[in-house]
Amino acid sequence: MKKSLVTALIVVCCWSSQTMAAGLGLVGDVSVSGMFSPEVQEFKIKQVHPGSLAEKAGLLAGQRIVSIDDCKIPGCPADKARKLMKKSAGETLQLQVTNPDGTEQLVSILFE
Repeated sequence: MKKSLVTALIVVCCWSSQTMAAGLGLVGDVSVSGMFSPEVQEFKIKQVHPGSLAEKAGLLAGQRIVSIDDCKIPGCPADKARKLMKKSAGETLQLQVTNPDGTEQLVSILFE
């Protein structure tokens, strides 16, 4: 009984999922940890849709997002990350990304 409860808690506390970033046109693998206040541990871009805001900004599959509007990953609260990525027309989203070769770059995405 204890083993099942511990396993269930581990599954809830540390999970990975695929998510579509609202309005950006990208799909990412997102890992979070924590049960009551989950934090993003990793956000890897898996796919960028042709013609999307993400593609226009130069984002590529394989890049890792390491900050969303200065909210550092790992450690950015999941709720905050979701809110930061939802922008209205005319607003800009700043993403710091790490490329597969280890270099970093700042990407600005203007929402249309």
